[in-house]
Amino acid sequence: MTADNIVDFSVDVFLIVFDVLSSPILIVMRVIRWLLAKFVNEHVKNFIKKIVHWFLDQRKIRLARGQNIFRYYWYLWVLSPVILIGLLLIIAFTTGVLEGLKELG
Repeated sequence: MTADNIVDFSVDVFLIVFDVLSSPILIVMRVIRWLLAKFVNEHVKNFIKKIVHWFLDQRKIRLARGQNIFRYYWYLWVLSPVILIGLLLIIAFTTGVLEGLKELG
């Protein structure tokens, strides 16, 4: 470690300590942010990776069979309007419930 690194590190530590001591709510917010980041890194990333690898594996199978993308994923093309309308209804219902809870509170 060089002297510049030590100075930079000590200034950063001082700023963080001063920031936390000046506002105790920051401790809670940093813990919540850390927990959310940990959840995203563990669960959401793995879920997205599984979906991507599934499509990559299905691509290998599709190419081995000599099928094009429309023929292989025909059910997704047929169901896409139903999926989109379902997502829209879920979002609308959730928004309505949250707005109703605001009026009650």
